[in-house]
Formats: sequence, C-alpha cells, structure tokens
Amino acid sequence: LKLETSRVHASFGTQNPMKSSMKFLVAGSLAVSCSALKIPNGKIATPISTVGCAVHRQTLHNYMNVQYYGDFTIGGQEIQGIFDTGSFELLVRSTRCSHCVHPTIPYDRNHSKTYGENGTLTKHVFGSGPCVSMKGYEEVNVGPLKSKGQSFWEIIDHKIQVLDTAKFAAIVGIGPNFAYGNQDKTLLMNFGVKEFSICLQRASGADGVMTWGQEVPTEYKEKNYARARVIGKHHWVTRMHNVSFGKSPLTDNFANVPCTGGGCAAIIDSGTSLIAAPAQALQQLSTQLEPIMEDCSNMHLLPTLHFNIDGTDFTLPPEAYVMRVTAETIEEQDSIWEQLFFKPKVKKVNMCMPAFMQMDMHSQHGPIWILGMPFFRFYHTTFNRETKTMHFARAAPDCSAHPFHSSDEALIALNAGAPKGPMDIDVRKIVPPAFSSQIDDSTDNNVDL
Repeated sequence: LKLETSRVHASFGTQNPMKSSMKFLVAGSLAVSCSALKIPNGKIATPISTVGCAVHRQTLHNYMNVQYYGDFTIGGQEIQGIFDTGSFELLVRSTRCSHCVHPTIPYDRNHSKTYGENGTLTKHVFGSGPCVSMKGYEEVNVGPLKSKGQSFWEIIDHKIQVLDTAKFAAIVGIGPNFAYGNQDKTLLMNFGVKEFSICLQRASGADGVMTWGQEVPTEYKEKNYARARVIGKHHWVTRMHNVSFGKSPLTDNFANVPCTGGGCAAIIDSGTSLIAAPAQALQQLSTQLEPIMEDCSNMHLLPTLHFNIDGTDFTLPPEAYVMRVTAETIEEQDSIWEQLFFKPKVKKVNMCMPAFMQMDMHSQHGPIWILGMPFFRFYHTTFNRETKTMHFARAAPDCSAHPFHSSDEALIALNAGAPKGPMDIDVRKIVPPAFSSQIDDSTDNNVDL
C-alpha cells in the first residue's frame, strides 16, 4: 500500500544492527488453535473449511467508507491497522515521534516486554510526503495467530496528511513476498498463513471482513470462482485488458479503450480507497461516459464498467465507480482533492463524480492500475501466496461469497435490496495510491512489480 519512490538505509548509534538482528530475529512461531471459526448460516455460500490449521475471521471496521482497519496487538498493545495487500512490511505510528499528531493511540516500546531493538533507519519518499521509520522486533498477534521476533518499523517522523486524522495507527503489509531488498520474513510468512480472503460490505458505513486461512476447498474455488495468476514478484498483480463503459456509440472507436493490445498491470489493493489509473486511460474513459449530475439524479442511466482480468470478464455497476463527496469544507491545499481525475474546477461538497484517482506509473507488464476498495465491495477476493493465484467470487451486499459464473436470475436475487446510490466519501480521509502501494521504480523508469 505504500508508493515508495526512494529508500535509504543507515545505521545509527553505536549498536551493531547485524548483531542485534542475530539476537532478536527469531523464526516466527505459529501458536494457533486448530479449531475453525464457525460462521453463521447464510454468511458464505458454502461451508467454511478447516483446511490447514485454523481459520480466523476478522472484522475490518469502516471509517467514512475509505479506511477499513482491524485490531491486532504488538508488544501486548492493541493497535488498529489497515491490512494492506499492496505492501509487505509492518509500519506503526510510534511514541518515538513526539511531534507527530496521534489521532489514535500509538505504539510505545516502553510498555512492551518483548521489544527488540535494531537501530536501522529507513526513509520512504512518498508522493504524499516523506516518512522516516526505525526497525525493531516485536511479538505480534492477530486473534489466535502469533509471531515472535517479527520485524517491524516504528514511524518516527512523517509529513503524510492522512496519518494526522486516520483511524489506524499501523499499516499491516500482507503482500505475497518479501519486501524489496529485505529478507526478513513477512507477517504472513511467520503466521504460516498461505491463503486469506477480503470482502467489504456494500452499505455505506458497513464493515468488511478478512479471513485468515482457507475458507473453502481448492476444488470448490477452481470450479466456482474466477481465477487469476499473480504475475508480479512482489505484488498481488495480474493482467488486465479492455477497460470500457460497455458497448455504445461512444465506444465504437477502439482507440478510446484502455488496456488493449499488451494490456495493463492491475494491482488488487485492499489499502487504496478508490480506483487509480494513468491519466491517459482516464481521459479515454471520459470520452465514453456521459456527465454525472451533481445530485446523482442520472445514476440509473449510467453504464456498467467492463474489464477483463487474466481472461475473465468482470463488471462494476455505477454504484461502484460513482462517489458523493461529503465534507464540511475542502481546504485549498488539500492534496487528495488534486489527485481526483474527474474533479470539477470549483471545489464543492455534496456532489457526485467518478471515483477515480490519477496515478501515472509503468511496469514491465504495462501501465499500472490499482483496483482498490470499490472492487472488494463486489468481489470476494482470495489470495494464495503459495500457488501465486487470486480467486474471485461474487460478493453479496453482506459479503457472502457466491459462484462467479452465476445465472442472470441468481445475480438479480443476489443483489436484491442492495444499495443503488453512490458511496458517500469524505475526500479528506481518502488513502491514496501515493501512500498505499509500495513500489520499486529503480529500473529503467519502470516499476518492478
């Protein structure tokens, strides 16, 4: 989830980080109950499985429809964090930063009996500001899952606007592999978790859910879910083609359809609030879309967004890609507002617009798109770091998972009673891709995914 444009490591103080590393970096232990969590009938289309050791279902609390965070403990302290498929490391807001704004309780190493010091400093330079953090080791728990000697980073200084008002104090990276240039085991590795799933309920203000472990047997997923190969070394990224607003006179010109030919790279990112895409692609889409009325009164006339993920056709309805901007005020210096591609010339609140953000980055797999939180409201997504695959089920409004290739009648029944209006969004609380996709762009001006 962190867009990392540069990174510098330096050892500070008289302590030898390598020596400290040998002392405190212990192989992450797995201390979990092997009894599966029971899920009430109707919450999932098939019975939950106990494949592997344990399945833990975790609530992702919703803040303003743009931040979904869960509870975990680090050093015995309960912290709220975004569980982020777009990053790999664990970063926590820390009391080491005495001048930082702490809207929620930060981590305090002085209150921990399991803290291990390292002394390495890392500087991340983000599109939304720099962040400096210090490496250490701690015991981390999520429900019954435990990791001892888990490497993590304490944020000791930052100039990132969203952190000053965020409901989360940590970014919990759950990417598929090691971080760039780092061989410390990730939290997923130390937990022994090979598969997990994420879904966000559709109703405004409703929570999401993350399931640690395998929910359903592999055979069921292969038969009933859509499957996509993970083509990146570091990210949950796959191929995407032919993004358009459906068949209409506006899309007869194929030159106005993004991701044709060699296609694009799509990162499935639980930590980005909206959908992010290159400016050229969004300009192409703008030629296909009629203007959205400020009061959303023409939402029922708007087209469905179509795209192909690794050979399978997907759709998102207007409720997924239209947002209603809500805020008491929008500050002139608001950097988030400037990243919205379809923003009007005059800043207004209580108005509707497409929920797309501009992000111009290219990779060895083509231009980069980020399918953020709107995608998870319609597709129950399962990630498997061992098989390097993602599986997608249709998500009912309550997040129950249903076969991807459902009949038209089944889909109508599935969406009966679902919210039809836009999602209310406070732009000041948005977690942008410039903060949320940790990316290495050090090779030939191409991002190494």
